[in-house]
Amino acid sequence: MVSSRALMSPRFVFFAVLALAFASLACWSFASPLVASPDEQAHLLRAYALDHGQLGSPTTPPNKVNENVTVPMSLYYSAIYPICWQMKAQVPATCSAPWPTSSAPATISIYVDHYPPLYYLFVGTATYVSHETSGIYLMRLISSLMGALMLALAAYAVARWSRRRTLFLGLYVALAPEAYFLSASVNPSGFEIMTSICLWTLVAVFALEHREDPPHGLVVLLATVASIDVLIRGLSPLWVALAGLTLVVLSGPLALFALFKRRRDVQVAAGSVVGAALLASLWIFTQGTLNILPVGAAVSKSDSLLTVIHIVSNYIQGWLRETVGILGWLDTELPGLVYRSWYTVVIGVVVIALIRGNWRERAVVASLSALTVLIPLALVSRQAKILGVVWQGRDSMPLAVGAVIMAVAVLGAPTPRYAQHALERIKPATRQIATRSGLVGVVVVLGLANLLSFYTNMRRYAVGRYGPKLFFLHHQGWSPPTGQLLTLLVYTLVTAAFAGVLIVRLWNSPSPSESI
Repeated sequence: MVSSRALMSPRFVFFAVLALAFASLACWSFASPLVASPDEQAHLLRAYALDHGQLGSPTTPPNKVNENVTVPMSLYYSAIYPICWQMKAQVPATCSAPWPTSSAPATISIYVDHYPPLYYLFVGTATYVSHETSGIYLMRLISSLMGALMLALAAYAVARWSRRRTLFLGLYVALAPEAYFLSASVNPSGFEIMTSICLWTLVAVFALEHREDPPHGLVVLLATVASIDVLIRGLSPLWVALAGLTLVVLSGPLALFALFKRRRDVQVAAGSVVGAALLASLWIFTQGTLNILPVGAAVSKSDSLLTVIHIVSNYIQGWLRETVGILGWLDTELPGLVYRSWYTVVIGVVVIALIRGNWRERAVVASLSALTVLIPLALVSRQAKILGVVWQGRDSMPLAVGAVIMAVAVLGAPTPRYAQHALERIKPATRQIATRSGLVGVVVVLGLANLLSFYTNMRRYAVGRYGPKLFFLHHQGWSPPTGQLLTLLVYTLVTAAFAGVLIVRLWNSPSPSESI
């Protein structure tokens, strides 16, 4: 039997989170039919082409976005696949046509060939095993493993170097259904979100607890994760830069500069991140990564800037909803309870952080929360007359998870002096139980909301959004390769186990008033 002390070991936490997160994401990877994720067909074609030595060739006539690649017919089919259920949540995936197995070469134009190559180099290795449907599922599993590794590293960092147990809660709050869904598909957005969760966790641990003399391992891990993050997508350097700015503000510029001067490992770490950022920028600007197709809702070229801003601002509520989860090709909304659960928790932790934090911490939490809305508003408004309103909630999630994690980290700080007198009237044991019970309650609520989201996603594809609720008991409609009932049962058990590991950590760690 595993002792509670063993359960608090950083190594145990790493492997437990790695296994449970991968199992959760693997369930998600099977719970949706192929190409059910936004642009998944283009991403898997890009992964195959890159891993087989193709950088793409110009289309005729040349296009700033589209490039030609040559792939086997079995993968080519993903781009011409007659997705009879796409954008129709009431239509199950049972109408799908059989997937071909031909390996005959076919040339096709894709619109992601100019994206940074890092993510695709890893997931594309699956195509050396198979380029049929099994190969696509293997791509999803590799993507799931990459995301799970980042979550495990974040949990390990908290277990080893932090006394703010609320950071474990921050990981769970950041893991909205959209993060699971994207990470379990062939889409670099999912890996960017998971890597950003890890990065912001490391920034919080470094800046709030170890800014004067950070452990060498923390410095190395922070630099490694930041260097990976900056290379994933076109806007990744912006999000990493904001994480770096947050570290500077919370640590203090002068203190951080003094640390930089006296620590060789900090100098090497900073240099590696800067080098990775320069490499990312070189790719982005020479390959035109930020060029996108004008597929957004049209905006009149005669509209004034204020009018454009007003039009774009009408989409903000939808983007925020998408950060929790509108699955599929934005055609599968989740039950209202799921959105209310995340909104309540996120707003709650942000408000408490603004009350508990010092002026630097308050400024960071408030700024990150505001920028999650203002940056998309500014970027989209600037290009709206040319591209239309082109944005999705997932695009700003690398910043949104940062706002949540920093808020939860601040929430776990020692009790402010002005509140200590009032708390002294409550018995310490009672205070600890109340605090821990509240944290555990949040994990339970979000765990149940995650289960509901997974069930909703599978039901949508099996029998349609309004199909029989107990479809899995009668094997009705579309079924994942792993089976309906088995997949639901495994996900339920894994979700319970994942929540259990977090609850053990939350319950056995020191209370916020005892934290550093």
